[in-house]
Amino acid sequence: MTAFAEFLDTELAPLVRRMADRPRHPDGASDESGNRQIRAMVWQGLAEIGLPTRQQDLVELAELLGSVLYQGPLLDTVSAGSLLARAGLDGLIRKGEAVALAIRAHGAASPAELAPVVAEHGLISARRCFVGFAAEVEHLVVVGDRLALVPRDHPTVTLRRYEETGRGELFDVRFTGTPVTAWIGDGEQWHPLLAAARIRQAAYLVGLSQGALDLAVRRATSRRQFGQPIGRFQALAFRLAELSIRVDAARLLARAAARDADRGLDARLAAAQSLATAAELARTVTTAAMQIHGAAGMAADNDAQVFYRRAAIEALWLGSPTQLRREATPLLIERVSDR
Repeated sequence: MTAFAEFLDTELAPLVRRMADRPRHPDGASDESGNRQIRAMVWQGLAEIGLPTRQQDLVELAELLGSVLYQGPLLDTVSAGSLLARAGLDGLIRKGEAVALAIRAHGAASPAELAPVVAEHGLISARRCFVGFAAEVEHLVVVGDRLALVPRDHPTVTLRRYEETGRGELFDVRFTGTPVTAWIGDGEQWHPLLAAARIRQAAYLVGLSQGALDLAVRRATSRRQFGQPIGRFQALAFRLAELSIRVDAARLLARAAARDADRGLDARLAAAQSLATAAELARTVTTAAMQIHGAAGMAADNDAQVFYRRAAIEALWLGSPTQLRREATPLLIERVSDR
C-alpha cells in the first residue's frame, strides 16, 4: 500500500477530492474537460502501480481511496477483473483499460436483483441505471441473469448523464442490439463477486468517514470561541471521541469480512453487515463534520460539504442499509439454524 499512499500524497489529494466538480459558466454550461483529464491521469497512475489480488490488500486500498474521495472506475475494474478471471477470460482486458459495471435495471433496484438481459444472435438489449464513469471506460459488464462484457464505444450504446447530489459521473445506459465481446457466465456467479465488492465499498466508506473526521478535528482545534479551541468543550470532544471509536469498529468489521473472503468462506452476510454499518457511519460522520464547520462548511471551497455530498451517494452505491438488512436476515437465520 506504500506505493499507493505515496501516489495519493498530500499534494495530489486535494485535486482528487475535487476532480468530479464541474465549474459552471454564466450560461449554465459545465466545463468538464479539465476534471476528466485529472481523472484520466489519476487512473493511469493507479493502473501503472498494479492492483493487489488479496481481498485484505484491496480493502486497505479502498480505504485509502475513500479518505481522498477518489472517484473513478478502479473498484469496478477490480470486480470485473475477478469475474473475467473466474471465467478464464482475463486476457480480454489489457492493462490500463477500465471497466464499469452496469447493474441496476431501475433506480430503486438492489444490486442483488438480477434483471433479464435480452440476447439474440450475440446481441443484447437492456437498460441500466446509475452506471459510474461509463463515458470514460473501454468496457462495460452488463449484470443480469447472464453476464456480458460489451464495448462501451459501440454506436448501439447510448449514455445519458445524471445530475446528482454528489456531482459524480453517473449515467443511464441503454444497449440496443449491442454486440457481446464475451459471455462471462450466469447471474449466480454475480453474488459472491457482489459480496467482495461490498466489502471493498465498506472499506471505502470507512476511509471517507476517517477523512471527514480528520477534517472535523482540524476545525475543532483551529476554530476558537471564548478564548479557546472549540474542541476543548466537553460535548464536542466526547462526540469526536465517540465517532473515532465507531470508525475504528467499522474498519475492523470490514477487514474481518475481507479475511473471511480470502479464506474462501461465504462472505455474503459479513459483507452486508459491514457495508450497512459503514454506510450509516459515513452519513453520521459527514453530518457531524458539517455541523462542526457551521456555515463555513457550506461554502463551495470547503471540503466538508464535498465529503457530505459524496457520502449521500456512496452510502447507497451497492445497496442501501435497508436493502442490506433485508438480504442479511435470511442469511443470519440460516447461520443460526445451522448451529
